[in-house]
Amino acid sequence: MPRRFKRPCRQSTHPRIIASMMTFCAATACFVTLPWAAATASGEAIEQLPVRGVIRSINHATLSTNIGAKVSAIDFREGEHFRTGDRLVTFDCRSEQARLAAAQAVSKERSVKVKTARYLQGLKAGSTQEVEIAEAQLEQAQAEVEAITATLEDCVLMAPFDGVVEELHIRENERPSDNSPIITIVDIRSSEIELIVTSNWIRDMVPGRRFNFRIDETGESRIAVISRTAPVVDPTSQTLRVYARFAEAADGVLPGMSGEATFDADWELR
Repeated sequence: MPRRFKRPCRQSTHPRIIASMMTFCAATACFVTLPWAAATASGEAIEQLPVRGVIRSINHATLSTNIGAKVSAIDFREGEHFRTGDRLVTFDCRSEQARLAAAQAVSKERSVKVKTARYLQGLKAGSTQEVEIAEAQLEQAQAEVEAITATLEDCVLMAPFDGVVEELHIRENERPSDNSPIITIVDIRSSEIELIVTSNWIRDMVPGRRFNFRIDETGESRIAVISRTAPVVDPTSQTLRVYARFAEAADGVLPGMSGEATFDADWELR
């Protein structure tokens, strides 16, 4: 005789919850199939409980800058691999470099004025106020040098991790607006699976729990392990986000692929 759930379809008494979850999934393209619908009307349990999931990259970033200079060189194009610290995009910052040189000259001049004011004070020919004013002007000039130096660091976008160029948002000789996207990069080797399950499963979605994940695009099945869960339950859909990693190296698995996670039904829906 097939095993029966003690309370197989408690959710069925809440049609608003099911409707809310379906609306939520339609709006966000989430990946869960309502697991309680897998039980028969008579309450018979299925052997396995399937949940839809998607593969995402842990390291995924869109780089930008507020330098306001035109692009002088793009070293990597879409689909090309790079290493941490590689130069991705370079901007023409000759005007900023000239500003830095001018600011350094002003700082040097004010440094001399500070020395002169202190010397005169030692000879009783200058006041303490004059020394303090000279020192304040020097600090102002040094701050300007530091600000321009920090700006020049944005003249070259460096790779923060090993990865691949996903998309270029600009071309050479174009001048981006402040903080506009320049390049999107992704690490295809640091992937994880994101699942959305009913919140009734929260006690069973514990780190270390293993499950089978079948990838739609390749047809392959791989073992995955839950690494963490979201800290909150979505109150509208009564769902919980679950994150997992593949138990072994996932060669050929790309971010954006989707599939079906299957948990052995050796536990009950509460």
